[in-house]
Amino acid sequence: MTWDQLWEQFYYHLRIKRRAKTTLHFYGTTQRALQRFAAATGSLPTSPDLIRVSHLRDFIVWLEGQGLAPGGIHAHVRSLKSLFGWAHREELLTVNPSARLERPSLPRRRMATMTADAVSRLLKASKRSDQPLRDAAVVLTFFDTGVRLEELISLRKDDVKPEKGVLRVIGKGDRERSAPIGTRALSAINTYMLRERHPRHAGIHELFLNRRGQPMTRSCISILLKRLSAQEGFERAETTPHTFRRGFAVEFLRNGGDVFTLQQILGHSSLEMTRRYVNFLDEDLKAAHLRFSPGDRL
Repeated sequence: MTWDQLWEQFYYHLRIKRRAKTTLHFYGTTQRALQRFAAATGSLPTSPDLIRVSHLRDFIVWLEGQGLAPGGIHAHVRSLKSLFGWAHREELLTVNPSARLERPSLPRRRMATMTADAVSRLLKASKRSDQPLRDAAVVLTFFDTGVRLEELISLRKDDVKPEKGVLRVIGKGDRERSAPIGTRALSAINTYMLRERHPRHAGIHELFLNRRGQPMTRSCISILLKRLSAQEGFERAETTPHTFRRGFAVEFLRNGGDVFTLQQILGHSSLEMTRRYVNFLDEDLKAAHLRFSPGDRL
C-alpha cells in the first residue's frame, strides 16, 4: 500500500462518517506536512507498512525545527493517531506505529476571549464598512449564539426562526440543533435581510452573502474580521470566530447558565468538552463552579 492509497481510503472513511469539511482539511494539513518532511529529510519510509514510532518522533522533532508552535504539533499528533489507529483497526497495517507516540504538553495559557466591550467596538467599526448591516449581523450572530465558523456560513435564510427565537444549525457530523438567539441579533439579521441581502440569483439560499450576492466563504469571514479588527486596533488573534465562541460560553456561564444547557447550545458531544470553557472564567467564578458544579455532583 502506498501513502496516497492510505490517505485516500482514510478520507473515504471520513466521508462515510459524514465528517465536516473542516475535519478533512485538518487531516490534509498533516498529510501535506508529512510530504514536506519526506522531501526535506528522506527519512520517511516509502510505504506506510514500514513506518515505526521512531519515524513519527523524527517528524515531530522536524516540526519543532520548523518553528511550529506546541498547539500545532499537538494537532498533528492527534491527526496521526487517528489515521494509524483507524488503519490498524481496519487491518490495513499490522501494527499501530502511533500507539506509543507521546502528545506534547501544551502551555496552560488563557486564550483570547471576546468581550462585550470588544463587540461594541467591532459593531462601531462595522458602520464604516460597505455592507454595515451584514457585518453587524455577522458579529452579533457569532457573539450571541456561539456558532462555529462553518455553521455560520452554512446558515440559510429559512434557518432563522424568529417566532421561536432560535437558529437551525447543522453542526459537526451533520448533526442538527437549535441555537437560541436574542432579539438584538435577530433584529440585526432581519434588517440585513430586508435592506442589504441581494442574492445573485433565486437559487442562493444562504443567509450571509458577499458583495456579489454569493454565499460568504471562510476567507470572506476572515477578511471581514481582519478589517474590523484593524480599524479598532485589535490583534487578529483577538477576533477570530472561535474567540466569539469562547466569549459566548464565558458570558453564558457568568450570567448564571449551566454547563448542561451550554453543551446543547454549543453542539458538544460530551460534557467534558463544554466544561473546558470554565477555564476562561475568572478565578473566583471557577472556584464557585467547582463548589456547585452539577456535573461533579452526578
